[in-house]
Amino acid sequence: MRVNWVGVRNLIIIAGIAGLALVAQELFADVANSLNQIILVLFIAAIAVFAYNYFRQNQLAWLVLKTWQRWLIIVCGAGIAVLVISSAWTSEVPDRLTWLGVVALIGVLALIIVWIIRESRRFRM
Repeated sequence: MRVNWVGVRNLIIIAGIAGLALVAQELFADVANSLNQIILVLFIAAIAVFAYNYFRQNQLAWLVLKTWQRWLIIVCGAGIAVLVISSAWTSEVPDRLTWLGVVALIGVLALIIVWIIRESRRFRM
């Protein structure tokens, strides 16, 4: 009975790759989690920079808004930030809402901000 050494070698290579994948699975999950957190922080920072630049370019438009509209924009922006951060870093929000619910809430808050800005720019006699 002859042993096919090429087949044995191939079997050892496949078993080694499978073992490496099983051992490295947790490492890959940790790397993916870390990248997710880095992207989240960059996304929140980009939103903050966008809001700051928008305010700097439209200071007069901000002053035209009524006080309650300014506060509503601030509250909606903070709500968006809280939803994004809490849905990524804790499991409390996704336990109570689905991911689609979180995205829908973020969309509603963003639409409220857009509506207030559009209404403030509408000319009325």
